[in-house]
Amino acid sequence: MNRRIALKHVGLITAGLVITPYGCNIEPEVIYSNLPMIKKSQQQTIGYLSNIILPEDAINFPTMESRQEFILTMVNDCYGTSKIKRFSKGFEMISTELKDIEFGKFSLNEQISFIDKSYLSKNPSSFFIETLKKHSLLHFESSENYMIDYLNFEFIPGRYLGSVSI
Repeated sequence: MNRRIALKHVGLITAGLVITPYGCNIEPEVIYSNLPMIKKSQQQTIGYLSNIILPEDAINFPTMESRQEFILTMVNDCYGTSKIKRFSKGFEMISTELKDIEFGKFSLNEQISFIDKSYLSKNPSSFFIETLKKHSLLHFESSENYMIDYLNFEFIPGRYLGSVSI
């Protein structure tokens, strides 16, 4: 009798372990304290728009975090409440415009012209696009390969050369 119960429990545990990965979200949603209104799908929209502004090259210029995480972390941690309100208002304007049109079906040139038109407008969406542009460039410039190959940056100051006599 005990063997039957043990086999039953082992079967249930095995089935639970097999089914669990399909029911769980492996990648947790990052919640920013100053930007609670931006959900995971909207974070992906920010990453998509920033990659149109400056395409991300993860192979040649790898970074510690994705571009959308970098942008949202910089806005969350470095901006004051007035700039965060302007950023979120601009994002709301852009996202409502993107819902009205089928942005993904546009060609790359049409997407760039849409972003350029939003950037040149004098409404909150221009501040949003300007912030994306500024932080996309900063994310690219903070990659290790860019800093070493193009800026000749040394991560460890005061390099020790043992073969040089003092």
